[in-house]
Amino acid sequence: MISCSRSIVRIFGMIFVFSFWGLQLFAQSEGDHVCQPVTINTTFTSVLGTNDFYQSTYKLYGTDLKLALHNLIKGHTAVSYASLWTYFQNTDKKPNGKVWDMYSDVPGGTPPYEFSFVTKQCGTYSVEGDCYNREHSWPKSWFNDLNPPYTDMFHLYPTDGKVNGMRDNWPYGVVASPTWTSKNGSKLGPNTFPGYSGTAFEPIDAYKGDFARSEMYMSVRYYLEDSGWSSSAGTNKSELLSWYANLFYEWSMADTVSQKEIDRNNAIYTIQKNRNPFIDHPEFAAEIWKTSMPPAVVTVKEMNLGLILIDFSRYLDSASAVNVQNITFDHNVGNPTSIIWGVNNDISKILISVPQLATGTTFSIQIKNQKSINNVAMSDTTISFKTSGVTGVENNPTPTAYLLRQNYPNPFNPVTQIVYQTPKQDFVTLKVYNILGKEVAELVNGFISAGEHSVSFDASSLSSGTYFYALTAGEYHEIKKMILIK
Repeated sequence: MISCSRSIVRIFGMIFVFSFWGLQLFAQSEGDHVCQPVTINTTFTSVLGTNDFYQSTYKLYGTDLKLALHNLIKGHTAVSYASLWTYFQNTDKKPNGKVWDMYSDVPGGTPPYEFSFVTKQCGTYSVEGDCYNREHSWPKSWFNDLNPPYTDMFHLYPTDGKVNGMRDNWPYGVVASPTWTSKNGSKLGPNTFPGYSGTAFEPIDAYKGDFARSEMYMSVRYYLEDSGWSSSAGTNKSELLSWYANLFYEWSMADTVSQKEIDRNNAIYTIQKNRNPFIDHPEFAAEIWKTSMPPAVVTVKEMNLGLILIDFSRYLDSASAVNVQNITFDHNVGNPTSIIWGVNNDISKILISVPQLATGTTFSIQIKNQKSINNVAMSDTTISFKTSGVTGVENNPTPTAYLLRQNYPNPFNPVTQIVYQTPKQDFVTLKVYNILGKEVAELVNGFISAGEHSVSFDASSLSSGTYFYALTAGEYHEIKKMILIK
């Protein structure tokens, strides 16, 4: 169990726990005692963008958004079924070089077994650990073995042959009384999620969001292209039945986008030339399958002492969102001085400017008169959060280690932020290279003081593609990958 002894924000009967320097948030239902990690981005770009991969989809919802996303990701470059073995070595490799099998992996623990690429390809199997195969998370019988879904990598994963065989063609679901359980805790048995009582397969919590976003992708990617598809207990051709959509929305909210998914999305983009929208923009799920749901506060994030980022579960109406009279701080702070609607091209986020807030202090914010982009009213709400630091103590403690963070946003067009930290003053270089290893930009070259630093990289002069950025400080050296899309 994760300890929840951090600063607390209470919202809608939920407890949100912040660790500002680790930039991690944990959400815990008051009725249980299990904390779930939620990733928070360390940097942001302001205001609704000018152009990017999803430019044609913003401000849409329901069928209009589904169609716009379909038009954006359809017609991808199809690969051969045989080539998946090779591609998996790039898209589904653990940090230790082993196969990232979500049916045997135990995040934060010791898996019961691991597979080596190539040598453990199925093959035949009789028990867990014999070999890994190419699983269609959207079972192939549901689309009658048709191409291109047969080789679409966004729903294909390397998984244990035995567990894949036990999953068979059953839909995903919630299993309270399993008839069979895998060694990592995946379960088969009667579904207890409302809407379907037949047999279902339940992966472990850590990967439910991964599978949910894969199935959402399939529903949108093949929208209007499913005339030869079959139906199932969870689907009508490419359409998610109501219970199945509800299940995946809950899973996507409980298990938010991980770095594993981001890296996989970027890797598949270089192969198929399309993307999974629900990894890049998780808010799309609500705007397609939850359009009658009112907005609710998801997270509150202190960007600095004068900027507060509030993330909502739905797109917000612009007029209500930017009305400073609709948001009031206590401690005589009053209304914001300004509000930006749309951060990282996400209009479910608002960035609030206020006078500098005292450190180590709990503030309440009253939010009223908000509504979704399709006019579903949000109940007036009061939320509380505690600013970082302790009054009288420096608010930016010196890091204890070197660190290079993933750039954000990623993919980007044409500007992205790169954040790194140094535990002491050191000579630092930060350079950008193209896929051929040629240096295309030098962002830092000199002595840098201890602390966390952010550098803006403008790639206006570069062409779309994969780039690498490398940080060198003393004996520390780290390289990360980023994707430029124009």
